[in-house]
Amino acid sequence: MRQFSIFLENKPGRLASLIDVLAKNGINVLAMGIAEAGNYGIVRCLLDNEERAMTALKDANMAMNLVDVLILELKDIKAIVKKLEANAVNIDYAYTMDGGKIVFKVNDIDKAKAVLSENGIKVLN
Repeated sequence: MRQFSIFLENKPGRLASLIDVLAKNGINVLAMGIAEAGNYGIVRCLLDNEERAMTALKDANMAMNLVDVLILELKDIKAIVKKLEANAVNIDYAYTMDGGKIVFKVNDIDKAKAVLSENGIKVLN
């Protein structure tokens, strides 16, 4: 799955504007994390319709990029972090989502998938 990273000014109403754009275009937020970076914030989210979201965000002049992420079971977090560490895969960041799931952005997604699969940890995407 690909995650949207959307860059917004760090001021009241900007997140509401983003949510309005998504809602008006029938796009549902599946997971979201927000990081503050001074005058700007980064909204990292999984959306249910990538193509529609890209068009809607571009039309709204919202700066964004897409990255591949892993979705895993939160209950497996201890095994996940240990196996990734043991195989030199860095976890750049993570955030949770509904249903006991966790989203991971790693430095080498293909290696992470292989390591997890070899160790019986199911990747959900």
